[in-house]
Amino acid sequence: MSLTIPFMHPAAAAEGGHGEGDETIADVVMHHISNADLHLWPFDLVAPFSKAALFMLIAAGVLILLLGYAFRRSRINSGAAPKGLTNAMESVVVFVRDNIAIANMGKKYGRKFTPFLCTLFFFILTCNLLGMVPGGYTATSNLNVTGTLALITLLTMILSGIIVMGPVGYCKHMVPPGTPLVIAPLMIVIEVIGTFVKPIALTIRLGANMTAGHIVILVMLSFVFIFQNVFVGLFVSVPMAVAVSLLELIVAFIQAYVFTLLSAIFIGMMVHSTH
Repeated sequence: MSLTIPFMHPAAAAEGGHGEGDETIADVVMHHISNADLHLWPFDLVAPFSKAALFMLIAAGVLILLLGYAFRRSRINSGAAPKGLTNAMESVVVFVRDNIAIANMGKKYGRKFTPFLCTLFFFILTCNLLGMVPGGYTATSNLNVTGTLALITLLTMILSGIIVMGPVGYCKHMVPPGTPLVIAPLMIVIEVIGTFVKPIALTIRLGANMTAGHIVILVMLSFVFIFQNVFVGLFVSVPMAVAVSLLELIVAFIQAYVFTLLSAIFIGMMVHSTH
C-alpha cells in the first residue's frame, strides 16, 4: 500500500470527506524530522530560531549541569575514589583519551586533543539521545549542524598541521618525497580534494544515520493508520517500532563514537604526517 494514504484533518473528517487540510504519512514524517523555525520570544525578535538551535542549547545546558555536578563532587572528595555519576563520566573520558585520542595520535598529541574529542563525543551523544525523548528533535540529523561540527574538525586538522609542520612544511607534505616533478601539481590537487572530502564524509555519515532511524520508526507506526487494524498495531507496528527505537539508542552511541574516532584519525594523520 502507498504511504500517501491521508490522515484526515478533523475539520475535513467532520464534513465526511478529504479536504485541503489532509495530511499524508509523508507530511507527518517530514513534520517530525524537518528543522522548522520556532517562535520563541525574545529569540524571534532577532532571527528565526530553529528546533536544531533549541535542542543544541538544551544539549549544552544538560552537559554543563551534568558534568559540572559530576566533577564538582570529584573535586570536593579528591582523596576518595570516584563513584556513581562521577565514576561513569570519568570512565568515558578515560576511554576517549586512551582508546581514541592516544591510540590514534600518540601520547603527546593524544593528551592535548582529549578535551576537544571529549567535547565532540559528549555533545554529539547528548544531541542524539535528545532525539529519542518524546517531543524531542535530533539536532545531529540536520546537515547544518553536522556540517558545522565537521568544519570545526577540518579547521582543527589544518591549524594543527600548520602549527606542527609550519606553513611551508604543511604545503610540502602534500607532495610525498620522491614524487616526480611532473605529477607534483596533480598530487597537490588530490591532497586538497582529499582534505575537504573528509569533513563532507563526516557530515553525511552522522546526519544520514540519525535521520534514517527516525524515519523508519515513524513509518512503522504509520502502519496502524494504513491498515487500520488492531492486530497489526499491537503485534506488528508497535513491536517493530520499539525494536527500531532500541536499535536507535545503540546507534546514538555508535555514531558519537565514530565521529569522534574519525576526527581523531584525521587530526592524527596531520600531526604525524612528518613521520
